[in-house]
Amino acid sequence: MRKSVMPMAALALAGLLVAPTPAAADPGAKPGAYRLDCDGDRPGSTCTVVATGKPRPHHVEEFVTTVRSGDQVWARDTLYSRDGQVRSRPFVLPEQDVTVDVSVTSLPEQRVGTQLRLMAWNLFVGGTINRQETTGENLKQMIDYLNEVDPDIFFVVEGYGSGQKILDGLNAGRPEGDRFTAAQLTTPEDYSVNGDNLWIYTKLKIEKVYPRYADADISSFNLGGARLGLPNGQHVHAFSLWTWHDGPARHDTHDAAVQNVHGLPRTKTDEQILENDYQRRMGMGKAILEKAIPSFIGDDDAPVLMGGDLNALPHQDWTEQFANARGHGGLVLPWPYTKLYTDAGFLDTFRYANPDAGRYPGRTFSPLSGFMATPGRIDYVFARGEDVRVLGSRTDVRRLPRHQDSWLNRPYPFYSDHGSVITDVLIRGKGTGPDRPVVSEEPVDAPGVWPAAPEGVRVPPSELSATATTFKPDIGDPGNAVDGNLLTDYHSYYPEVAPQPHYITVDLGKVRKLSTVRFQPKLRSNMNGTIVEGMVQISADGTTFTDFKQVEWPRLTEPNDVDMNGVSARYVRLRADYGIGGASALAEIIPYEVAS
Repeated sequence: MRKSVMPMAALALAGLLVAPTPAAADPGAKPGAYRLDCDGDRPGSTCTVVATGKPRPHHVEEFVTTVRSGDQVWARDTLYSRDGQVRSRPFVLPEQDVTVDVSVTSLPEQRVGTQLRLMAWNLFVGGTINRQETTGENLKQMIDYLNEVDPDIFFVVEGYGSGQKILDGLNAGRPEGDRFTAAQLTTPEDYSVNGDNLWIYTKLKIEKVYPRYADADISSFNLGGARLGLPNGQHVHAFSLWTWHDGPARHDTHDAAVQNVHGLPRTKTDEQILENDYQRRMGMGKAILEKAIPSFIGDDDAPVLMGGDLNALPHQDWTEQFANARGHGGLVLPWPYTKLYTDAGFLDTFRYANPDAGRYPGRTFSPLSGFMATPGRIDYVFARGEDVRVLGSRTDVRRLPRHQDSWLNRPYPFYSDHGSVITDVLIRGKGTGPDRPVVSEEPVDAPGVWPAAPEGVRVPPSELSATATTFKPDIGDPGNAVDGNLLTDYHSYYPEVAPQPHYITVDLGKVRKLSTVRFQPKLRSNMNGTIVEGMVQISADGTTFTDFKQVEWPRLTEPNDVDMNGVSARYVRLRADYGIGGASALAEIIPYEVAS
């Protein structure tokens, strides 16, 4: 293993370095060598680790590269090569000095292992969007997407009547040897009201489906699994799981982060927020990890793979390391529930593969109702076992490009209200190693806790007024969007919703030369009405408006800044073409003038 502390100024000078000691984690590891390939030597520069070994005939080299600052890990890769050289995924240099660790293990080419693609997903009532989508088109597109991902093991939550349709769709046109089988894990005594919740689909041989487990905390509605045979004669244990949504941890975390960022009074302390995990989830987790899984697998040390919806936030994302990441609001929250899984030896595979939670938040909830301020990663793929190597992981929250022209895309931008988690692993043993491209997450450019104010001079709220074509009297008045108060909102009329587009117009008091207009979505955890498609228009007289810029905004509570390029106008109007739930809402419209 190579361990070298690299001050920022020395990074550009880093050359080929040879490690003096083997990796402690793998007795077969040998000293490695690496160089850093960076586009600069300052924090924020992008680097990759180029690692080299000594290739041997008929062998494959396994490289593990880790970039850390003390105990804080910023990047990690497990890579395989026959020619003795690999390049890690890019990572961004943090403020702290970094240590680069590289180890290499030489494996006989027939004893590398078997690659598996794992996928976990809550299907929102069997792909029916909670039975709101009755044409069947969403389920059809969902199956098309599943075939594109092509998982080897697919952990399903909320199968809810679509189980056989999904199996038939996955196998349509597939050749023998590449077909799926399925096991319905939730048993009838546990879904008389709710539905057939948990399923596993797999291309592997289902050697045994584990019997129902039930006690005071969980039933087969929460956990079920099977022993699956690998092509090389080994086996793995696979479990789908779901734990309860009691305790609005995600909403309370959002509120606390927003309150911290904007200097508002806290409605709950950190301790009160963490109490959410104790309402039901802690008891369920202990039953799953300490009783149910041991009763199924006994002393068998074969790998354990598990996926599902925990309705809980990941403790590894909310450490001091990421307190100032976008959306974290300075919070440090040691979530007890997800820590149970780490303490039981499970890797959170998404965070293992993408250790920088600021650049890779991995939001999975909710592509439908909005992602709020804080990254809502509540869906997981877990893995445990000495023979497991995590190769890469990603989350998906958008329809495939070929489906984005569908009428479904605007109201339902993904096939479910949950994003999916996809992880590639390798199970060490017989086999020639990775045989397909590894999935990877796209980084998010997310510096700082909150976007800085745009350039220019803010127009005082006292000089602004606003009107709208639809609004909820008193609580949703358009004047709330120009009052300078982030806690008051403009909102279109409800419960009856007027068809969009909706219009909200700001009178600037006089003609002004504008640099930027900031449109601040409402900051509440209920994001109904958050505008995602629209047109910014301008006018000199308030009667004739000209289209200025078409906008498409993410389903987030962060502000959206529109560059006005110094245009002169007295009136700025937003045509809201689509907002979440068919409504329109804003906390503030904040115009900035060009500084004189």
